[in-house]
Order: sequence, then structure tokens, then C-alpha cells
Amino acid sequence: MNNFIAMIIPVLLITLSCHKMPKEVWVEKSGLYPEGLEYDSSGNNFFVTSLKEGIIGKVDKRGHYTKFIEDPNFISAIGIRVDNKRNKLFVANSDPGVSIKTTAKTQKKIAGLGIFNLKDGKLIKYVDLGALLPKENHFANDIALEPKDGSVYVTDSFSPVIYKVSTDGDAQIFLQDKKFEGKGFNLNGIVLHNDYLIVAKDNDGTLFKIPLNNPKSFKEIDVDQKMEGADGLLLDNEGNLIVSANGSANTVYLLKTGNNFDMARVVAYDNNDWRFNTTGILVGEKIYILNAELNMLFGGKPDVVRYEIRQITF
Repeated sequence: MNNFIAMIIPVLLITLSCHKMPKEVWVEKSGLYPEGLEYDSSGNNFFVTSLKEGIIGKVDKRGHYTKFIEDPNFISAIGIRVDNKRNKLFVANSDPGVSIKTTAKTQKKIAGLGIFNLKDGKLIKYVDLGALLPKENHFANDIALEPKDGSVYVTDSFSPVIYKVSTDGDAQIFLQDKKFEGKGFNLNGIVLHNDYLIVAKDNDGTLFKIPLNNPKSFKEIDVDQKMEGADGLLLDNEGNLIVSANGSANTVYLLKTGNNFDMARVVAYDNNDWRFNTTGILVGEKIYILNAELNMLFGGKPDVVRYEIRQITF
């Protein structure tokens, strides 16, 4: 019984602390432009990336920002994913041309994955994904974790490919297809659901369902509307899909399915003052969405000094 109590108390403390998370967390750091957002339940803090500085930071529930990782490999830090079970933090590295570290040699040519120690931020391994397709343009974007074996899947927005990286850091092309091609940003958000991936195509809002055991049999999900600018994907605790769409949309959509995402329908949406919302994360049962303000960065505007992580309810 004592052992059981010792095990359950930390879980209860984490749960209680999650409930105390405010509805809005304002991150005050000029020029951050945090494309990626993740939540670490073990530390009760957010992780955010930075397009402009290529760093990874921690944010507590009061919005206090502290730099956590500054790695020389990183130009623009994009998607981010926590693996609490294996004490790892995965971060995608790219160069869309807006970083203080951008060079003519690296712009649109970088697709990397940093694997870091979750507790101290030390680099475990850096994986050069772009080397698998050396003649192509690249933008490593979002990351989905397979919790069973610790492997991850990474989308590339400039090449029509999804990478798979094993828990040991060995990379391969999981799926490459011309249907993932298009103008501007293509493959973007990715999430694992049961035994398949759901992937968003940014420029036209298409969603794809990709079986893990037979990826070439993937198909487009039948959705009742196209969500142009579809970026981050998130599954809530009931298995519904939350889609953050930005650009001209700046809307968060809630989709339900009755047949395991062969088909899905938009049942609710929120377009209330989202400012280039890129992605979302679960904190307990609550959904938080990131206002990344990237339109200001790509538009050459003065640096935004504070960024909002906001709870959303449908």
C-alpha cells in the first residue's frame, strides 16, 4: 500500500498542477516567433521553439521564459515532441530564410532532427534527414511520436516526403509521393492515431490517412470542407481532431469521425483573434493553442514582444 501511495502522489500532483494552468499564458520574449509548442507533464511547463533564433525554451504557467537548448546545428527550430517514457525531446531543424543564422547555402536546404535529453537539454544525436534526398529543397516541419517503440515521423514541407527515425536515430524515407507536392508549404502537421498517421497539407487543407503497416495505401480523408493553411494537428482525449489553420484562415477547427477517419466532419470552429496559430497541445484535458505571429516575421515587421498560448473550448 505504501508503494502504491508513493506512486500515485506524483500523478495527483501533476494533475492538480495542470488544473491550475491559467486560460492564457503570455510569453514575453522579443523576436521569439515560436512555431512549435509542447507540454512536459513531468515538469509542468511548456516547450517552445524559435524560427528566428533557432533555440528551444521553457515556459512556465506564468509565462516566464528561460532558454533551454541552443545547439549550433539549429537555424530555425520548428516542430517539437516530448517522449517522457524515454527521457527524450525531439526538435525539427530547418531554414526558411528568416533566421538570424540564415545563409545562402542553408536556406531551404535544411531538414534535420535533434534528439535531446529531456532533463538537461544535452544533444543525444543530430540526424540529417535532408541527406536522404540531397538534391531537393527541404523544410523539416512537424513530428509525431510512436510511443510503443520510440520512433518518430517527420514531415517535409518542401519535399513530398515523410521521414521515419528509429529510437536509435536511424533515418529512412517512410513515404514519398507526388500527391504531397504543390506550391509553397505542403506537408505540415502530423499526428499518430491508432495504427495510422493523419497528415495535413498546408496549401490546400487536404488531410491524409496513412497506415503504418502499408503507407503506400494512404488515402485522402473525406472532409466536408478544405481547411487551407492547415498546420498543427492534435487529438483530444475523445479522439477528435483539432486542426490549427493559419494564413488567411486563422481558425481552429474541431473534427469528428464515425469511421476511424476515413471520413471526418467539421463540427465546430473558433476564429476569435488567432494570429497565425500554428499548433496546439493537451494539458490534462485542456486544449491550448499557440499564437505564433509568424506573419509579422515573414512580413518583415518589427519584432513581436509577447506571444499567447491560449486555452480553447468548443
